[in-house]
Amino acid sequence: MIIKSNSKESEKAFIENIKKFFEAPEAILPACTDSCFMCPIKGYAKKIEKMKESGNFGKYHNSADQFLAGISETYKILENEKAPLMGVIKTNYGSVNYCKRGNADELVISGVQNYDNDIYRLLAFTNLVKLKKMKVYSTKNYFTATCKDKIDLNLIEDILKEENVPYIKNDSNIVIGTAGNKIMVKVYDQAFDVYEDFDGNIVHIMLKHMLLPGIPFIIKSDYMDFIPDSPEIINEFIQKRLTTKQLMSHIRKDKINYALKNNYYIIDSKQYTLNEFIDKLEFDPKLRPFIGEKIGSKGFVLDSPSQRKVLEFLFPQYKSEIIKLLYNLSDSEIKSLKGNPLEVIENAKLLNSKKSLASKIIDPWSENSKYLINLLTYYFNYGKSDSINFGRKNMHNDIEKSIYYAFLRAIGNDEEWLFSENQILLGKRIYEYMEDMVNNQNVNEQLKKLKGII
Repeated sequence: MIIKSNSKESEKAFIENIKKFFEAPEAILPACTDSCFMCPIKGYAKKIEKMKESGNFGKYHNSADQFLAGISETYKILENEKAPLMGVIKTNYGSVNYCKRGNADELVISGVQNYDNDIYRLLAFTNLVKLKKMKVYSTKNYFTATCKDKIDLNLIEDILKEENVPYIKNDSNIVIGTAGNKIMVKVYDQAFDVYEDFDGNIVHIMLKHMLLPGIPFIIKSDYMDFIPDSPEIINEFIQKRLTTKQLMSHIRKDKINYALKNNYYIIDSKQYTLNEFIDKLEFDPKLRPFIGEKIGSKGFVLDSPSQRKVLEFLFPQYKSEIIKLLYNLSDSEIKSLKGNPLEVIENAKLLNSKKSLASKIIDPWSENSKYLINLLTYYFNYGKSDSINFGRKNMHNDIEKSIYYAFLRAIGNDEEWLFSENQILLGKRIYEYMEDMVNNQNVNEQLKKLKGII
């Protein structure tokens, strides 16, 4: 037992509060909300009334009933009206002071002597709850007891208001928080939802205002709800008073490990078969059988559809096989590709496209036609912006400038101010063929028609 000395001021205030208690000792009793057979609360009410009528509050000083003994022991304090020393009990919700004058249970005594505190007065019924399986609830506005496994939704609201917890009431349900995953919390016959952004422990908050024979909270998360929540993690949430965010972090980690060990394929918390998973990621048809074979016994968990995550997993071992399946490049060409998996694949695509295009376009017949063919190849490989820069840097004579003029017009960049009148005249003749070429329509045929011009 922890003991502390009492200052004169504190001692006086304590004695005055005890006197006030015995003016109306029924204040320590909660209202019984049910018609239970042989209700102990109603039995206590009768005994307290008889003590009050007789003035004999010391009647139960040595009683086996700890609650009545606590009342009588507290009354002995008034014999000399002194309390220089106080006992201290540490609880999950703060330290409770009490004055001992006998052998009654210290928790019960502290509850009786703190009858005007809506949290600590619950301690007076510690033995009753343990022996009779009663449930006692206490807030500033509620002080009730029941023998039944139930709780009033209005009481839950009152607890949340007293603890300054923002909430929304929807029909018969209460919602706390707004974002992230959520847990469904059920206590006896009432359930409510608590979202991840609620920075608190709802069970700890609720239990502050309840004295129960057990912990009746049922908690279930909505994250991968096809995988059961770990009882150990739920117990840790209750016992160690984790926040909702900490709870969800532990649940996610645990369920992801479970999914990987059991070969689940999951995207955004939804489960798929292996084929559905690969379809969802929209892999190239040439690659799908290979992907299915290599991850078929691995399990995968993705927050969102991401080819990159799967490729990052496979690339350290299967980079060459993947690139060869897609683009049939040589080992030396594959070795030259740099970057992350998606960059490597994109660069492999460009390299393959360049090889393919170069193999299909006819050979240049002059320096000017070489400029044209290089400009078209660059456009097909690297797009509009890069090809504009390439064309501008590499034109060296009037004919090449006319080719560049026609190219700009064909891709929608009409910049006549860059060119002379003669360059524009020739450029307009080339434009008749250039428009089809940039749209990859009969490129070689159009080039052959230009032989007499450039």
